[in-house]
Formats: sequence, structure tokens, C-alpha cells
Amino acid sequence: MSSSGDNIASAVLEQCAAEFSRIAHPEYPRLLKHIRVDAVHPKEGKVGSLAALRIERDKFYGGFLEILDEESDELSSFACTLFDKFGHLKPDLVDNEYLKGTGVWARELDQGPLLYIQDINVPEKWRNNGIASFLLQQVARYPAASDKAWLFAWPAPSDQPGTEEEWKAQKEIAGKLFRNNHYRRVGRTKFVAYASDAAHPSRALAAADDVANQSDLLQPLRQPPPREGPSLRLLPDGSFAWGEHEEQELGERNAATYPLHYMMEASVLGLNVRDIGGAIQAAYKQDPSLAREKDDRGFTPLHAAAYTGNLPATRTLLGLPADSGVTEDLYGRDNVAGRTPLELCEQAMQDTKEMAQTLLGSWPGYSAHAVAVVFLLKRAMGEHIPLTEDEYVASRRLGCTCGQCTDGWLSPKMRYRLTKTAEVQADIMRMSSWGNDFMLTNLALEHLPPEIEANGVSRAFTMAYTAVVQAIRDVLRVPGSAGIPTPDAVEGVLHGQGDQFFQGGGRVEHASDYVLRCAMDQSPLGDGTWDKEQEECAAGGSADAVAYAALPKCDNDLEFIRVAEKLCVSNLDRYRALMVSDAMLSDEDEEEDDDDEDMDAEEN
Repeated sequence: MSSSGDNIASAVLEQCAAEFSRIAHPEYPRLLKHIRVDAVHPKEGKVGSLAALRIERDKFYGGFLEILDEESDELSSFACTLFDKFGHLKPDLVDNEYLKGTGVWARELDQGPLLYIQDINVPEKWRNNGIASFLLQQVARYPAASDKAWLFAWPAPSDQPGTEEEWKAQKEIAGKLFRNNHYRRVGRTKFVAYASDAAHPSRALAAADDVANQSDLLQPLRQPPPREGPSLRLLPDGSFAWGEHEEQELGERNAATYPLHYMMEASVLGLNVRDIGGAIQAAYKQDPSLAREKDDRGFTPLHAAAYTGNLPATRTLLGLPADSGVTEDLYGRDNVAGRTPLELCEQAMQDTKEMAQTLLGSWPGYSAHAVAVVFLLKRAMGEHIPLTEDEYVASRRLGCTCGQCTDGWLSPKMRYRLTKTAEVQADIMRMSSWGNDFMLTNLALEHLPPEIEANGVSRAFTMAYTAVVQAIRDVLRVPGSAGIPTPDAVEGVLHGQGDQFFQGGGRVEHASDYVLRCAMDQSPLGDGTWDKEQEECAAGGSADAVAYAALPKCDNDLEFIRVAEKLCVSNLDRYRALMVSDAMLSDEDEEEDDDDEDMDAEEN
């Protein structure tokens, strides 16, 4: 039997109507739309509101992390935790048996728009009336917001409660709200997602069977007091000693409580640490348990060495006697990250790469020490690696994950893509030079200095330009490093056929820029037409397309900026600008936004 309070709540909710508004983002109108849903009572007026952001992921052109980083810390965390720069779900959340959690989310999250719930606000007077659930249900049904979109949220209080206990209580309330509305955790992260399709596996997962946020399971304890008696100390000159900590050292996090962890982290922060290997050996000699001591986050020294990319520390720890038990820590994931040392190292490397690309627009490659740490950890875990440490570092430092990139950066799929693009563009250029009314395509002209077009483009110049593009294709067909189309390599196979192009002011770099831009425009960073065509050709039995589909996937498959750098293309900003800019808003898009606003006005 319902209580009178339940009846009142039901009456309030039954009389509520939803009012929607959708406003294009002022800086990125094609990419982001602000969504607002108000719960309005006929007598009481607005009794609750929901704010969300619709993210048109397919229009970001590799700038997914960069744009959301500009929006807010929460959206930056959302993007960096779950997705790569292309807006694709991170591999660990799909492939890692532990980190993927229940496994109900997979590669379907790579496709379609995203709707991120930013805030739900219900005045205290109207809480416990089901209004928050009403708002979540309404936004999921609103076509202009959720059409073909996956909904995401971080269940946490909107306002910072006064005490830790209040925070936990409010967080549990928020978590229950989303669980009751079929939101389920993505991996073991703090974020949850909702599928509009009732047949999606997440909808069949009972709330009680969902996993918890990993960091909530192992919430760091308050910093314990330093151990009594002598301990390992980092001295101002970077050396170490065994003895009592001075009073000022006791105030530094981990300096006295977890000295080995502190030294490893200090070295990454640029502090002078002369001999971390000697410090580890000294600590082990004085107290063997220090080599495996966990800090308040659950990290052992091996975990700390891994996530800091500390090669001397990793080498020393793995070299300790077998009875030290350090090798058992290779598989330990009982920590706030839920990761083994190897996974921590790889995550830290990827985070550093994404940060450099997001903030600086370029990435020089992984730290050689960090890649060497990966090598040592994999070998210690029994993986057979048919390379020396130096060979492994050279093959992986520039981002290769397939093990087959030429010189560590030109992946098999990228090589094939560029080869086919150069071949097609050379054919187009050749056809445009036939007949009396020959004309070089605008795209081909765009990659030449303006003075060349101003002086007039002759048929001989066009044919020589075509020969250079075809020579790029020919070089790419050569296996190994000899198949990298550097200016010298391309000129070496032309045998004079490009002379008219070079004499007219053209350079191999201009032709490389043309091929790269065409390939990028037709890739998933552009309109995706080339990849769709390859899929159709493979389905039709094309031998080349089938062979392409069988090539290993690699993180370098769409790294056009890296290729441009290596091929001496000077205008790298052209590739970065393709990601997102105000210029991407065309007249057609503006009309679309106007139509959206008209629709919203009618619905309101």
C-alpha cells in the first residue's frame, strides 16, 4: 500500500511536463550542442533541470581530446579516461579481461554521437519525487539530443559537500539514481553509460551485478605516520643514506613513509636522485620487505618504477634474488588503478603521448627508458621477444604497436593507404592533362606555392607533377626503409621525368603533401570514403582489399602528422588545422543549426 508521501510524489510527477532547448556551442557549433531539459509543473513552475552536452564525435578529425580538454576538467577526464584522440574506446576497456569490468560495452561505443550528462539540479523542496529520473528518461527520448547517441555520466554530487562522509553519502545517492535508470559502468572507471536500445547487453545486466569504480574499492587511506627508527633518506645532493629522517622531511609526502616510491617519483619530477639502483639494493639489504612494500595506493616499488618509466629502478628490482618475491608483483593489480606494472607503464606512456599531442600539437616519441621498461617487464613475465633491448626500443619508440612499422613509424596499413592514394591521384592528374583543355585539379594546385599558379601551369609542368606523384607510389611499393618516399628516394626513381616540375618551382615535398592530404581527407579523420570503399571491395573479393584488411592494426595507422614530419612536409599546421576550427562551420551547417533552433522553439 502506498504512503501519502508516495501519492504526493506521484501527483507532482504526473503533472510535470518536459521543456527542451538546444543551443549550438559558440566556438564549435558543428561539434558540440548544449542540451537543457526542464521539468515544469503547471502550478509550481520549474521543479528540476538537466544539462547535457551532445558531442558529434565523427566531426572531430582527431581533435577529440583537445576540444573536450578546453571545455572543463570533468569533460577532459571523461575523454581521456575512456577514449583516444579519435573518440574510439580505449583498447583496455574492451580487451583487458579485468579492466573491461562486466564487458557489456565494446566497440559499438566507437560509433555515433555522445551525450554527456553534466548536471541534474532538483531543488531540495522537490527531491524524492522522482524528478531526477524523469529528467534522465526525457533526455533519452528527446531526438534532437539522444538520436543515435550513447549517454554517459559521472555519478557524483553537483556541489561539494562539507565533509568526506557527506560526499560519500551524496555520491551513493547519485550512483543509485543512474543505476536505477539502466546506466552501467564502463570498464572499472568512474563513468557510466546508457544504451537506448533495449536489446543492448547493458540493459540485461542487473544493477547488483555491475562492478564498482576501481578507485572506490581501494580508496587511498590517510597517509600513515612514518615508520619508527632509521629508514632510507634522499639527501639534498641526490645521494641516499640510511638513518633517522629530519623533521622537515617528515612533512613531504612519502619521503619518510615510502622512501623508495618517493625517490622514483622524485626522479621523474626532475629532482636529483643519483643512484636509485643503489638505494634499492641498500634498502633490500637493511630490510628485504621494503622491496615489496605497498604504498597507500596499493603500489609496490615495481609498480612505482613502471609508472614512472624508471629504467634503473626496474632493472634493479627485477635483478634482486628470487626469494625477494618481487617477480610476484608483476601480476599484482590490487591497487587504485587496477593495473599491473606493465599496464601502468603502458598507460603512463599513452597519457604522455596524448598530453603532448593535445597541448603541444606534436609528440617526439616515447621515452627510450619507458619503452625499455616495457621490454624488461614483458620479458620477466615470460614473453618471447626476438629482439635485443635496443632493437625493441628503436622499433617501438615512435608509437608502433604492430611490430611491423618501417623505421618504427610507417605502418603497413598507412603504407598501403598512401600507395593506393598516390596511384589514384596520379591517374586523375594524367586524365586532366589530356586534350586541349587540360587543367590541374584545384586540390593538386593547393599544395604548390602561390607563385607557381600565378605564373601559369603548363601541360609539361602538369605531366612532370604527375610523374612525381607516381614516383611516390613506386617508392612506397619497395619493402623496408628503401620504400620510404623521402625527397632523395623519389628523385632517385624519376630519371629526369620530373625536371619540368622542379624547374617550375615544385618540390617532392609539395607532391607528398598532396598525397598525404588526399589520403587524410578520405580516411576516418575525414569523410571515411576510402575505408568504406576498401570494405566494399573486400566483400566483393578484391585481392588487394582483402590483403589490406588482413594487415595488422597499429596506433600509427592514422598518424598523418608523423608521416608529414618524416617526409619533410613543411606546412604541418595544415594537418593540425584539419582537426577542428571555426572555419568548419559552413553555410549549410548554419542553416542546419537554425532549423534545430526553430524545431526547439516549436517544441517549447
